Amino acid sequence: MSSETEDDFNSYMKTVVMNGCTALAVSIGSHMGLFDIMAAMDEPMTSQQIADAAGLKERYVREWLGAMVTGTIVNTDPNSEKFVIPKHRQKELVSTRKNQAGLARGLTSLYRLQDDVMDCFRKEGPSGIPHSKYEYHYRWLASFKKNDYDDTKMRALIGQVSGLEKVLGAGIHVCDVGCNTGYHVGMLAKLFPSSQFVGVDISESAIAEAQKNNQSVNTTFETQDAYNLSSDWSDKFFYVYVSKVIHDLAYSEKALVEIYRILKPGGFLSLVEVNVHSKPNENLSIPNAQSHYVFSLCHCVPSALNYPGGNALGSCWGREAATSMLKDIGFDCVQVFEIPNQPEEIHISAQKPQGI
Repeated sequence: MSSETEDDFNSYMKTVVMNGCTALAVSIGSHMGLFDIMAAMDEPMTSQQIADAAGLKERYVREWLGAMVTGTIVNTDPNSEKFVIPKHRQKELVSTRKNQAGLARGLTSLYRLQDDVMDCFRKEGPSGIPHSKYEYHYRWLASFKKNDYDDTKMRALIGQVSGLEKVLGAGIHVCDVGCNTGYHVGMLAKLFPSSQFVGVDISESAIAEAQKNNQSVNTTFETQDAYNLSSDWSDKFFYVYVSKVIHDLAYSEKALVEIYRILKPGGFLSLVEVNVHSKPNENLSIPNAQSHYVFSLCHCVPSALNYPGGNALGSCWGREAATSMLKDIGFDCVQVFEIPNQPEEIHISAQKPQGI
């Protein structure tokens, strides 16, 4: 039995709500570039100086600073009425990194859809939410995902698959399914110039952005549906990379069957997924697990259920369900790896059997 009292829970809930208020203000500051402005300061500045540097109205900046001071994000000198972000806090706030301020922006991007999500709860409501309503969220996702990996982390992931780095160096065909704006596949193409890379995504705007951002001669991008990849791609790719896409799809197993088809016999799949288990009670000790369920509730599940018969795995389908599905499809050598310096993600590696 829990020793928690009513007062204990009351105190906990106050903290939950207050942290939610702070997260909203953090998101606003990140969107408006205020953290970047303050991090670039050589010394504390007044609200007017910060507003002038950001090109914003002082009265709004001053109120935002009040939220940041009382939320213990920004420090102030009560005598000079100047504000500063201590150096040790800046890494989690500036826009050039994947950090908690960026995550707050993603959370507030879903606030816009709260009414739509609640409508889906109701028995007489819609089954799901169309992708067209998530354009703002997808723009955030593209910018946030861009800061997922650097060369060192990507090489570490590749190194977890025995022999993969060697064949990538020699030259193979690689496909990134659900490549978004092409950041990951573009990084791989630069690391392994002897290999040929194809990025596919159903979003025409994402593919256009990928083509603009990636000019490597060994990289091409195509608008394709993960459920119906090119018919002439059977047994074409030695390596397929998929980062946090499968759990969003309406027909996840169908997409994985297509990936199995386009892999060469003996070829490898890398599936990057959220680092959770398949049962909620097994995630109590997983850091930030609740955020994954919230993002899934507001995006992954309703976007999948918008399609007839969508299976809506959700981002928390978990390593157990993922590995089971891969084995059922026919993959061999299914392994789960922790990704260095990426505690919220796992790398699931699988191989298409030889002789298939």
